[in-house]
Order: sequence, then structure tokens, then C-alpha cells
Amino acid sequence: MSKKLFALLLVSVMVFSMTACSSENTKETTAQARNEDATPDAPLEENQTEENEVPSLEDTDGEEGFPFELTTYNDMVVTFTKVPETVIAANSNTADQLFALGVGDKITYVCYKNSEINPRFQAEYDSKEVLNEQAATLEQLLEVSPDFIYGRSSAFSEKNGTTHDILSGYGIASLSSIEGYKLGADVEDVYEDFYNLGRIFHLEDKAHEIVEEMKAKVAEVDAKTNGQEAVRVFVFDALMEDGPYTCGNNFTAQLIRHAGGKNIFEDLDTTWSTVSWETVVERDPEVIIINDYGATSLEEKIAQLKENPALSDVSAIKNDRIISVHLCEVFASSMTADTIVKFAQAFHPECFE
Repeated sequence: MSKKLFALLLVSVMVFSMTACSSENTKETTAQARNEDATPDAPLEENQTEENEVPSLEDTDGEEGFPFELTTYNDMVVTFTKVPETVIAANSNTADQLFALGVGDKITYVCYKNSEINPRFQAEYDSKEVLNEQAATLEQLLEVSPDFIYGRSSAFSEKNGTTHDILSGYGIASLSSIEGYKLGADVEDVYEDFYNLGRIFHLEDKAHEIVEEMKAKVAEVDAKTNGQEAVRVFVFDALMEDGPYTCGNNFTAQLIRHAGGKNIFEDLDTTWSTVSWETVVERDPEVIIINDYGATSLEEKIAQLKENPALSDVSAIKNDRIISVHLCEVFASSMTADTIVKFAQAFHPECFE
């Protein structure tokens, strides 16, 4: 063998060895990175493969418009890689939003059915299987393996192991309705919910249509009640040991404001609080709104108000100006604008004659 040929073979062997070594190092580095990225809440399974890892924005060739990220409850970032096909509606009002968008057929399970929803969707909502009467646990969610979970922030908790970050670790996309967690949420946040859902389901035009219809109703109420003095309003949610449970400066208060009213407890520094009957009498509401839900019936709540002698001189009681709403009407839903109309008609009936 010539010296030239021998040298050529020697170089080839060295290159092959270096390439193999580099390949092994790459495999070890990749495996190490995966283990470092795994959290205690969402550990990698022993048999997990590259195919069932959660894809990143860099390595996903998804459908048109995907992947993208949305920031949700507790500033957690969720990556969406495809249009969901199997969906869990974690609350009544979020189910309502999904039905309004036209994706009710994708809802495989519902949770926390504590309110009626838009009558247009109620029958279909009632036909859905209930996964949990309250918030679902991680075990329950993994058992049915949805593509997407949409709910209020209470549906995504450390206690149940269902935070958005944990669910993302198992390849489940999720989103909290903005109204449910944002302090001072207003109707614009409901619009944003629909825009986000429209993007997730590739139904941007439908989402835009829903929002424009809602905006038109709100604008009409504003035009009719413009210049009217704000009506004093008390929200009666439940009777507690120390007094009535009512809302502060929260989403319901914003709906009242859009309708030409003023929540008499909007000065509270919390969204919900127990107050005294004495303060209710002192602030003399002209209209009372009852949240109709829970074990205490609407009739019983009305009786708690009318049979309380301390309230006999309150304007709303004397004039029998009491209305009721289901929770879905005062949470983000397809009925948000309709609730503003309902409130305005109760506050300023003369403007709608």
C-alpha cells in the first residue's frame, strides 16, 4: 500500500470517529435539555417519545395561522398548534361563548353547570356529558385527553394540578376567560375573549360578527340613556351570617354603568364582599338585582329582602323594582350586551317606551 493511500484511509477513519462522537454528544445534550425543561408538575414519562412532546413555536409546521401564543391567567403563556377537535367547557358562561361561536359540536364534556346559558343553546348544553360538577382534576382531564379546555380562572388551579403551565406540559391547550380574572374587566374584555376564540378555531369572521352585534346593542343603549341620571343599584348575591354578599367594582358593576346605573358598593376595594344591611339602607338603592343561582331559590331570596323590616323604607323595596339574572348573564358570554339592555330597561324604562 502506498503512503498516500494509507494517509487517506487514516483521515477517513478519524473523520468517521469524530462524527459518531458528535452524534452521541448531541443525543445526550438533547435528552439532558428535555429533563431540565420538565417540571415536577408535568414530568416526562419514561416512554415519552419525540412525537408526543409539546411542540415549540420553532419546530411546529402546523395549520395555517399556527402556531401562536396567548398570555392568559397568572401571565402564563399557552402555545396553540392546531384547531381543537375535542373541547372541554369548564364553566357555563364559557360553554355559552363556544356555542355562540358555532363550535358546540366539538364540546365533549362540560363542568360546573351552575347557571343557565343563552336559551338558544340551552338544549344542546344540557345534552353534553358532565365531567365534574365542579372543577375537573388533572386525572379526570388526562383520562379524556381533550385538545383544548376553556373556562374561568377557577378551573385552572394548583390544588387540582390544572394550571395552564401544567396542562401545556401534557400537550393540552387551555385558556381562561379574561373577565374571570382581570380586575376591572369591562365589555372590551368579552370582545377580546371572542377574538381569541375566533383565532383558535379559525373562525375570525364569526367572532367579528358576534362582537359587532354586541357593540351595536351597547351603543343603542348608550344613545337612549344618554343624559339620564344614574340609578342607584344594589346587587344581592347571597345572605351571609353577617349580612348580604354583594359585588364591588367588578364586571357586574361595569354592566350596570353601561346601562345607566351605579352600583352602590362600587367603592369597595374587592370584587365581592359582605356588607351590612344598615349600609344598604343608608345608600338607598332604587333597583335591586338578584343573582339567581345556588341552593337558595329566587323566591327565597326575594323573601329575604321583602320580609326584612329594616329594608321596608328602601326605594327598591317600596317600589318593587327587583330584577334577577342568571350568572351567565353577568359573566362574559354571548348575552353580555343583552344584559346591558335588560338592565337599562329596568333602570330607565321611560327611555324604551
